[in-house]
Amino acid sequence: METFDKRRSDRVHLELRIQLSGVDAAGKLFTEQTHTLVVSRHGAKVVSQQVLLPQQALNIRCYRTGMETLACVVGQIDHRHDEIHYGLEISDPHANIWGIDFPELGEVDPAVGRVLLECQGCHVREVIYLDAFALEVLVANECLMRPCRRCTDRRVSMWKRPSLDEDQEPQILPISPPLPASSAGDDRKQMRVGLKTEICLRHPELGDEVTLTDNVSSGGFRFKSKRLYGVGTVMAAALPYTPNTPNVFSPIRIVYAEVLLAEGSFAYGVAYVPAEKPLVAEKVRVQNVG
Repeated sequence: METFDKRRSDRVHLELRIQLSGVDAAGKLFTEQTHTLVVSRHGAKVVSQQVLLPQQALNIRCYRTGMETLACVVGQIDHRHDEIHYGLEISDPHANIWGIDFPELGEVDPAVGRVLLECQGCHVREVIYLDAFALEVLVANECLMRPCRRCTDRRVSMWKRPSLDEDQEPQILPISPPLPASSAGDDRKQMRVGLKTEICLRHPELGDEVTLTDNVSSGGFRFKSKRLYGVGTVMAAALPYTPNTPNVFSPIRIVYAEVLLAEGSFAYGVAYVPAEKPLVAEKVRVQNVG
């Protein structure tokens, strides 16, 4: 399964109703109605009550799209009560079983934020990379006006964040290539914008924390927290974050920290973790505020 440092696509925390079928560890055929927890271009984290083995082949069907494909069990991730969480890898790299267009990580410049949006005309879903100005528009209006290549007249349409309600009729969505790469210059990449918007930080041991950004840039962002995170800590962040919607969590690393003694909190600078490139942490500074 994809890790923070060697990921091949963005990961969307999204529950989609699916059907799993195959042979369990005892050699018996089974069919199970269940759901995903996280989806990506190449796989998913799913819930199952079956005992499955690594490298075991399964057939997976997504009810929302009506599509199905073969998948391989990568391994067990977690075990909670009578549910087991497994990582699955989709066998066909071109299958778009989730009906979501994921840009290739190497084909787009780093962005300020990443979000799953749905066209209100044809209901296609895409993971959209937002620059600072698009993020401000989305936060202010809860929607974006942008072209849709799936709509028959390729018109500019309204895009919103989809709800978590997946009880709708399946849609058969054609497979299409990812959006072309951006060609923005270096000045835009280094620009920092003062923007306060909600983010969700997901630490593997400390759990989730919802807070606000102080500023954002294409390489990362700055935020304050009462929690103590070590410099070099790797976790995930959803920017922007909205409760009760599918959120895109991207891997980040703490590269800078300040102790705000007067406020009794900490200020952190984080950088998005590239697919294969580790980041070097900076030193911690102590700052007296006020």
